[in-house]
Amino acid sequence: MLKSIVKFVLVVSLGCVLGKHVSKDGTDDKMEQIAQKPVCHYSDPGVSGCIIRVAEQARKLLAHGIQSFGIQPLEPLKIPSIRLRQHNMPQNRFKYDAWLSDVSLEGLTNYTFNSLDVYPDELRVSGNISLPHLMMSGEYVVIGEFQMLPVESTGLIYANFTYCTAALEAVGAKVHKRIVIKDANVKMRCTGPVDASLKEAHSTTGEMEMVTKHIVHMHAMELTKEVQPAVETALSMVLEDIANKFLKHVPPNMVFPA
Repeated sequence: MLKSIVKFVLVVSLGCVLGKHVSKDGTDDKMEQIAQKPVCHYSDPGVSGCIIRVAEQARKLLAHGIQSFGIQPLEPLKIPSIRLRQHNMPQNRFKYDAWLSDVSLEGLTNYTFNSLDVYPDELRVSGNISLPHLMMSGEYVVIGEFQMLPVESTGLIYANFTYCTAALEAVGAKVHKRIVIKDANVKMRCTGPVDASLKEAHSTTGEMEMVTKHIVHMHAMELTKEVQPAVETALSMVLEDIANKFLKHVPPNMVFPA
C-alpha cells in the first residue's frame, strides 16, 4: 500500500449497515439453521476447522443478505461515501481533495481461508483469507493542484485490487449471557498491480480540460491505493456488524468456553 500521509473520513450511514433485504430463496431459514445448530464449541479441539466450515456454508447466504438477521447483502457491498485528502506532498506532486460516492465492492464472498486461530481464554479470533477478485466502482470528484496547475474532475472510477489477502481479527467480551464483538480489524495486502481507470471524466477548467483529464488519469492508480485504508475500515465495520448479529442468534453454551 502506498505509504503516504492520507487523512480520510469514511461515511457509512446506519441505514446501509442495518439495511433490509427480502430473501427469495430461503436463505434466512438456512442461516437460522446454521446459527441454532450447535456445530462449533470453544471446547472442541477442532473449533477452528468447524468455524471455517460454517463460514464456507454461509458464503452464498451472505452474498444475498439475511433479512431476519438484519444483515445487508455483501454482493455488492455498498459504501455511501469515502473522503480522501492528500496535501502533504512535494511541490511537483499531485495534491488533491477527493470524494467518492455510491461505492460498490464486488468479490467479498469469493473468499477462501488460509488460516484461522481461536483463543478461547482471550475471546479472540484471528485469521487470514484470500480475496482473488475484488472489484471497486463508484463516482468521484477531485479538486487539486499539479505543478501549480488547477485540477478539477468528476466521473466514474473502476478498480481491480488484483489478488488480495486480508488479515482478520475480532475480540469479544462477555455481557451477561452473551458474547459481543467489541472490536474487529481488517488489514488488506494486495500482491498484484492495482488496475484503475476513470470513465466519463469531465472538467470545469475550460481550456485546461484536456490537461486536467490527463493529470487525473495519470494518478488514477495512486487514488485507488489511497482508497484501500477506507475499504479496510468499511470491512472492519461490516465484520463486526455481521458477527454481532450472528451471535445474537447463537445459544450461549455454543460460544462460552466450557
